[in-house]
Amino acid sequence: MVERIPGSDYDQLQHFISESPWDSFAVMESVSEKVHTTLSTAAEGIEDKTCSLGLLLDESGWEKSGKKSVGVGRQYIGQVGKVANGQVGVFAALSNGDQVGLLQSRLYLPKEWTMDKKRCDKSGVPKADQVYRTKPELAIKIIETLPPRVCYDWVGGDCIYGNSLTLRRYLYAKKQAFVLDVGEELGVYLTLPQLYIPAKKDGRGRTPSNYVCDTAPVLLKNLITQIPPEKWETITHRQGTKGPLIRKATILDVYIWKTERGEDIEKLQLIISTETDGTEIKYSVCYQPQGKMSLQVALFRQMQRYWVERAFQNVKEQLGLHQYQVRSWKAWHHHIALTLMALHFILQIQKENQPEMPLLSVPDIKMVFAKKLLNKLNSDSGIIDALTLRHFKRQVDLDRFSKVPK
Repeated sequence: MVERIPGSDYDQLQHFISESPWDSFAVMESVSEKVHTTLSTAAEGIEDKTCSLGLLLDESGWEKSGKKSVGVGRQYIGQVGKVANGQVGVFAALSNGDQVGLLQSRLYLPKEWTMDKKRCDKSGVPKADQVYRTKPELAIKIIETLPPRVCYDWVGGDCIYGNSLTLRRYLYAKKQAFVLDVGEELGVYLTLPQLYIPAKKDGRGRTPSNYVCDTAPVLLKNLITQIPPEKWETITHRQGTKGPLIRKATILDVYIWKTERGEDIEKLQLIISTETDGTEIKYSVCYQPQGKMSLQVALFRQMQRYWVERAFQNVKEQLGLHQYQVRSWKAWHHHIALTLMALHFILQIQKENQPEMPLLSVPDIKMVFAKKLLNKLNSDSGIIDALTLRHFKRQVDLDRFSKVPK
């Protein structure tokens, strides 16, 4: 960056990212408001400008070598599809159809980190954040810190968030609609489970106090085989580049209950959708505070996570989300905040040029700025200066290495 940007200085840029006291969370709060403004702008004549906005929760990880980068550890990294050494961040995104902006993020700290206070202190983790939080708990923290004017109609997320009773209870308390993916091992009841406390048996022993149910829940992977063909509908959920995208889907009323929950029974809707050939099965629980969610709406919301993956692809491949050389807590959040700000800048340009250039992509916009912004390497003197600096630094490293005792 220093080789290319006029007037830049390596030490100043490094200090700005790593040590400067500016508040990354204040920047993310500002980005959240701007993304909301950009995505909630609708055509004239449409009164409800936020009804189609979804708040999507997701995580993104990237491999990192070594042990010193904050939060690094052996954990599942979606980018490589396996457990690897790396870092994982929890993100919240706002979507409106095929347009998505990332709002905020929090770094996930594995237990091996939160149990090692010296390690956390060395990486600059604030005391308040040296407490283990699951990814759904971090998502709740993000929701709680969103600016009040950032409103949305529903919440979505993958199985990590859908399987979390803590998150679902939080959303129930807020009377917030959601469509959250769940795993095929989830057990549900198709009718209201009849709970009772069994009578005490003759003889010694404690008096029973836990509720029981005589019927067993049905696992989702078994439930799908019991749904008759006439219960499925074929629906176009969005337009793709090669034509309409179609899925088979059905929606059912279900109940979720486990013994340890006492009398707490969740009443939800369950949407199951597949490709038309029966592959790529997706299960999601749906909650609507008033009334029920239609199958068309539920399917649209279930499939919106595609656009979040596209947003992650853009910020990683085009905007350098994972291309940093920092280790501390502050520096990591600084870098993420700047990347989210850059993504909104791109989104705003796309929105403003939508009528004339509907296919304007992130690489298109990058190309324009690469050609139009001043670049020191476009001049002979700039190239000579860059080479001179590179050679000077290389010589310094060689001299330092030569002085190390053999």
